Amino acid sequence: MREFWILTKLQVSSLFGINKILHMKNEEEKKIGKRTLGSLIAMVVAMGYMSVFYSYMLARAFKMFDTLPSLLGIMALACSMLILVFSIFETKGVLFGFGDYDIVMSWPVSIRAVASSRVFSMYTYNFVYAFLLLLPAGVIYAIMAAPPFWYYPLFLLLMFLLPALPTIVGALLGTVLTVMTARLKKSSLASVAVQMVLVFGLMFVSMRSGMAFEDPEKLAGFANAINAQVQGMYPPAQWFQSALSEGSLTSILWLLLMTAATISLLIFWLGKNFVIINSRIKSKPRGETFVMQRQMHSSKATALFSREFKRYLSSSIYVVNTAFGYVMLIIAAGVLLVKAEEVLKYLEMPELTNLPALVPFIFGWMVSMGSTTASSISMEGKSLWIIKSLPVSASEWFVAKLKVTLVLAIPSILISATLAAIGLRMSLMETLWMYLLPLAYTFSFSVFGLWLNIRMPHLDWQSEAEAVKQGGALMISVFVGMGMGFAPAILIGLTGSALIAPIVFVLLVVMTILMWTSLVRSGEERMLKLH
Repeated sequence: MREFWILTKLQVSSLFGINKILHMKNEEEKKIGKRTLGSLIAMVVAMGYMSVFYSYMLARAFKMFDTLPSLLGIMALACSMLILVFSIFETKGVLFGFGDYDIVMSWPVSIRAVASSRVFSMYTYNFVYAFLLLLPAGVIYAIMAAPPFWYYPLFLLLMFLLPALPTIVGALLGTVLTVMTARLKKSSLASVAVQMVLVFGLMFVSMRSGMAFEDPEKLAGFANAINAQVQGMYPPAQWFQSALSEGSLTSILWLLLMTAATISLLIFWLGKNFVIINSRIKSKPRGETFVMQRQMHSSKATALFSREFKRYLSSSIYVVNTAFGYVMLIIAAGVLLVKAEEVLKYLEMPELTNLPALVPFIFGWMVSMGSTTASSISMEGKSLWIIKSLPVSASEWFVAKLKVTLVLAIPSILISATLAAIGLRMSLMETLWMYLLPLAYTFSFSVFGLWLNIRMPHLDWQSEAEAVKQGGALMISVFVGMGMGFAPAILIGLTGSALIAPIVFVLLVVMTILMWTSLVRSGEERMLKLH
């Protein structure tokens, strides 16, 4: 047990750059660590605000129809689905195939202690999402329902228990996925494909189950039907609801037993297979015998772009976290093409009467999330010395990284804008903005991501998940993109002004020019300082 707690302490303290802030002697590195932690705190605050908003809106609707306890079940379901998806992505790099595997396994600790500490590290990271989704819902429910005193300690206990099962199930699915694709020649692409299928499958199931909540009449008269929908998708969410709203001892015991059983089984299984799975992941499949063939010659720019794009495709978590936005973009445009009238009818709200004017900003937000540049410098990691030793300038390096995003974004935007323009029967000017605004967002946030990442790099990661998901530059880029996408859309919904689109376009162009100028001016110096 002592070994487990020591390893867990090491894992948890390294999650958000805490070790760097506390122990790093280099002041510049400390500043980067503080910026990263600050951006993570800002992300938590922003996500917490959105969670409070959605919980409050749902609570008002459910209280109106006397189904307030359903708030707890729905938020428990949303929390579990989110954790399940993230756990699948985190398995390779956190639980298996982590960078310091050889060092950790050389320590005088048991295999089961190492495996248990890695599982608990995943749980700790996922608990942040549980805290952000469940705490606001629990507090709002308590304010509106005024439950007995026992509700409060029980809520805290169950809030800690609920993330365990989706974390473990996600870890098992991620393990199966990792082992299945480990020895394939294109293992990263195969992993990306399977992960995308899993994510869209979960989204499809969630959306289909959510149809039951769209009709106010069902909410008004059939609270039991709502609970049945939650229980049908994920019984622990319904146990969570009934335990807190009814004080059901059976539901509490089911959650306790399910959590204890799954944790025990996973740790027992990992203790037997941890080394075998890691060895399989780290070993490379035998390829064909190398034979010298005709050598290809290319320009410096082409070689740099090829290097960047291959690095991008080599990391499944990197691809899934960025390409997902572009896939969603095309799917959303396809829905507008096929079912534009149904969408317009469903969104019969005064703020959404001018949907053709809003869509370019929503698409702009989607492409801003798909930018690869906010973590592209961090992804260099320990191989940064290679690029620094090559006879290339910082600007050429930056351009190669920009091209990766543009190769993904521009075709997606052209396809999506065309589909949306046809589906919504846009005018000539609306169609023009449908193309120009998302393209402006792409260029602007690609440059913005580089501008941030060169100032806030996270190069000392042990797993790619740290560089892709925990970087301060990425967090800032995502939330600025959200603000730049939603704020103009809200203004258009409230005012209907035709001036907002050109004003935002000019702002994005000016932002791009200023940041690129700053990158070119100081990029060389900053690049040489990276280590």
